[in-house]
Order: sequence, then C-alpha cells, then structure tokens
Amino acid sequence: MPVTAWEVKEYLGHLTEIEQSAQEEVLDLCRTSLREIEARLKSDADRNDVRIASAAAALAFYKMLLKKTFSYSDEITSFKAGDVSITQNTGDNSKQLEKAEKLYSEALKSIIPLCTDNSFAFENIKIQVKI
Repeated sequence: MPVTAWEVKEYLGHLTEIEQSAQEEVLDLCRTSLREIEARLKSDADRNDVRIASAAAALAFYKMLLKKTFSYSDEITSFKAGDVSITQNTGDNSKQLEKAEKLYSEALKSIIPLCTDNSFAFENIKIQVKI
C-alpha cells in the first residue's frame, strides 16, 4: 500500500507539535507535500518506501516554518499599557528555517534512487571552427 498523507502527518508529528485546531490544515499540507514528492518518483518506484513519507514530512515541515516566518512580520512583538507589558518572543526564525531546509535537502537526497532523472548533460561534443 502506498504512503498516505496520514503517515506523512505522523512523521511530521515527530518533527513539530501539531495543535489540535490545525489538524485538518496540516493534513492538507501533508497531502500536497506527498503529491510533490510522488511527482518526482519513477513510475516503477516502490511507493511503500518509508523514505517517501520522510521526504514529504520534511517538505511539509519546511513549508510550515516558511509560512510561520512570513506571518511573524505582521505580528506585534511588544505591547505596553501602563504597568502591564507584553513581549512576544518570535525566536530566531531564520536559523529554524535553515535547519528545516537542510532536513528537506537530506530527505531528498535519500530518495534519489527512487526519482526520475530530469537532468541532462552534453557529452563528447566536438566543435568545428569555421574561419
């Protein structure tokens, strides 16, 4: 049986906390990430391979952090009213995003044998110069 979005979501749950209110949104993200990974696969690739779920979860995680990073720019990070002061710590999002991108890159490397080769190269090219 091929990898499902539910399995991807389970893997994603090992990478980050998923709030109860975001379950459906996260499942949709896992579904689209899985489709993107499946689009890279050879037609005869083993669709049950655990590396597929891992790569899709890494992609979903990267997308989640990317969305989170962009949404922080619109949030209030400090608020003061009289003696009450609220400061929101957004952390170092760029480092988290870098780590998520590296995780995704490593996951993609692991599925290379399952993917189609969409690159090309020029070999044995002979150039004739006409004067």
